[in-house]
Amino acid sequence: MQNTLKIALIIIILIYIFFIIKSVKRKNMRINYLIFWSITAVILIISLLIPNLVEYISCKLGFEMPINMIFSLAIFIILYLIFNLTSQISNLERKNTALVQEVSILKKKIQDLEKLYNIDGGGENEK
Repeated sequence: MQNTLKIALIIIILIYIFFIIKSVKRKNMRINYLIFWSITAVILIISLLIPNLVEYISCKLGFEMPINMIFSLAIFIILYLIFNLTSQISNLERKNTALVQEVSILKKKIQDLEKLYNIDGGGENEK
């Protein structure tokens, strides 16, 4: 690989790291994702700086071509991310259901107290 291409790719990866850190500062991304994507960026930089590293590793692992190892690795990483995000979505759905139930219980208690003390509901439409 030519040095100019390596330098361009390293600059792109550094910009990528900058945007990751910026997302964390704006609270658009959690710290554990920062660590994951930062490690990914560091691995990419190392594979660019060490000549034939990907070829050597893929040969030692028994892949015929380095691109096969890269695609296999990418597929496993994507599957991990999908599993992780699915478990987080399930957890958030469970919390959301609990919050809706709690709010409904509190609304019912407020309505019961308003009826008990003959207090107007503040002009809100009752459902």
